[in-house]
Amino acid sequence: MKMPSPALPLACLALAVAVMAPLPFFVGNGTMRYLTDLFIIIAVAQLWNLLAGFGGVVSIGQHAFIGAGAYAFYGFTAHLGLHPFAAMALTVPFGALLSLPVFAILSRMRVAYFAIGSWVLAEVMMLAAGKLPGFGGGSGISLRPEIVRAFGARTPERIENIYWLSFAILSLVVLFIILVMHSRRGYALRAMRDNENAAMALGVNPVAVKAMLFVASGAMLSLLGALNTLQKLRINPSGSFSLTDWTVFIIFIVVIGGMGRIIGPVIGAVLFVLLRENLSDLGPVYMIVLGAAAIGMMLWEPGGIAALPQRWKDRRAARRTAPAPRLWRRALHFRDGAGRCGSAPRRARPTARSGAPRPGRW
Repeated sequence: MKMPSPALPLACLALAVAVMAPLPFFVGNGTMRYLTDLFIIIAVAQLWNLLAGFGGVVSIGQHAFIGAGAYAFYGFTAHLGLHPFAAMALTVPFGALLSLPVFAILSRMRVAYFAIGSWVLAEVMMLAAGKLPGFGGGSGISLRPEIVRAFGARTPERIENIYWLSFAILSLVVLFIILVMHSRRGYALRAMRDNENAAMALGVNPVAVKAMLFVASGAMLSLLGALNTLQKLRINPSGSFSLTDWTVFIIFIVVIGGMGRIIGPVIGAVLFVLLRENLSDLGPVYMIVLGAAAIGMMLWEPGGIAALPQRWKDRRAARRTAPAPRLWRRALHFRDGAGRCGSAPRRARPTARSGAPRPGRW
């Protein structure tokens, strides 16, 4: 079977790069910080969608790798004295190595137990991070000024460089997903998600495919954790390992936008950021609106907003091919003298032998 060409998603990615790369020359610092936050959220949502939407590996503990990357970045720079750019690069193999023992533990669990186990491990890592000496304990610690100045001597210059860095990482994440999903590994992912036993019968090794996904996701999430530390300028256990920010909201984004589609997390992230900016001052009402929107979307269209065009297209096609109503069926109904409805009586026709009437058809 011929594989579909990745030309269209690659063209869309190239168009996004052409539009967003020169944007700092035309917008202010506030807009760039806003977009940097959006880029990080989209990248994290894309990685969760890669695991759950494409591979069927539902994890609710990915905030473990975000926090681990943040703490690793601070340790590499503040304690080992590495250059911040080198420290950011080292968070990638650090996240990959960390994901190996984590997956070795979780791979023995199935579906719901896998999800719960990932969450428990993430919470254990958060508690352990609060006990590390030299990292500020439970209250956390701010980045040193020399680490921050490595990305720009002045605040506008630093914001601009972090904007480009975040968009470059997002572009690499999306490019990786496009190439994977248009390869043989991508077809193995879809087959494993739809029916793991059937995929095994066709020669797919589910453990190896899940391990590849988990390691790649852990490496990139660790890099995003370091980038988020540059955006927040400090690390602390409750913020760097935030279950709400890096797992609950991310699941909401993917569910609303559309699981199993690359465009889904983009749509969901834009909608989430708009709701957050406009409803965050309402307190609990903000969370109620997010929960109601997620439940409503799952009931009305489980495929998310990205699936709505295809749903409308299928409905229009069904209306065009629907058979015309049979008007002759109306003749089979009548009203008697009392106004009651019923079926029209069948005619009686004589039998061939005795001439006695017998029920027949119209």
